[in-house]
Amino acid sequence: MRVLLVSIGLLLLSISGSAQTILQDYDKPYNIGVRVGFNSAFPLVNSFTINDEAITDYHIHYKVGYLAAVTFSVNFNRYFIQPSISWYRSNAEIQFDYPLFNSGNTNIAGTQNAVLKLDSEVNSLEVPILIGYHIIKEGPYGMSIKFGPKGIYHYKSDYTLNSSVVSFRHEKDNIPYAVNFVSAIGVTIGRLFLDFSYEFGLHSVRSDFTYTDVLTGEEGTASLSQRTNKLSFSLGFIF
Repeated sequence: MRVLLVSIGLLLLSISGSAQTILQDYDKPYNIGVRVGFNSAFPLVNSFTINDEAITDYHIHYKVGYLAAVTFSVNFNRYFIQPSISWYRSNAEIQFDYPLFNSGNTNIAGTQNAVLKLDSEVNSLEVPILIGYHIIKEGPYGMSIKFGPKGIYHYKSDYTLNSSVVSFRHEKDNIPYAVNFVSAIGVTIGRLFLDFSYEFGLHSVRSDFTYTDVLTGEEGTASLSQRTNKLSFSLGFIF
């Protein structure tokens, strides 16, 4: 019994020591942190066309994506500069009406449109450079706001459409690069920090597709022009 009580006491002291290490006041001229988290993309569609005919009846549904980043901060009292190297996987779904009548499909009783779902998955490497200000900086606790540009390289874009009516194939994006603007709120407790950020694209990216109508065999082209609109949440640790 005495051995058990001693073991429990040592365990509590160890946990207490670890908690004190994490919650200690951490203020240096520079620091490095790592973070992981989630993102929710809700792209803004500028135009969506099939064979140069505009598709106006569509709905966008967000999906959860993932992120991981290494952050380097340079501190100047309450101000700081924070460049990062990030990996993002963003997902979204566009539900739209495919105009069957454009393919000469007049033999489908009373039907002119088929509701299709186009799923997107974009993997990217991203380099934001943010300027921040500590609104609260008292002991181990802090709150900051930050904003700035983010350079992005989309190294892999996948689009999937499961349909018995039409087959879509993603051909290319007009540019693999993008520039977004980021605004964020950060909360720190010692070495731990939480980041909530919102970003939007400063320009649009156009994705080109070819398609084949399964029922008629007719082929054509489609184009989707959109810009980033995304929320992110991440949890990190400062070394």
